[in-house]
Amino acid sequence: MEKQTEAWQKTAARYDSEPDTHEGRRELSARAKEAEESRNTFLAKYHAYEIASAAFQIGIVLASAAVITEIIALAWLAGLLGAGGLAAMALGVFAPHVLHSL
Repeated sequence: MEKQTEAWQKTAARYDSEPDTHEGRRELSARAKEAEESRNTFLAKYHAYEIASAAFQIGIVLASAAVITEIIALAWLAGLLGAGGLAAMALGVFAPHVLHSL
């Protein structure tokens, strides 16, 4: 009976932490946290790139409208949106979590 109890305790300890194969509960939990942080970073980058893409697209439409209507204010607004798109893209590359904190 004691041998079986001892074997079960060893198995339970191995399930809790197995540094040789990195398949214990503690090691898997640490790997899961790393994967979660990586996922959150890539999701934040994705959102920043989507904002940049929308700003570029609206800027292109406004620039086209400025050419057709000859309204210079539309050209300035298109330029500002283009600059905003560049800024959002730069935030996505260098500081992706900044846009989520705003």
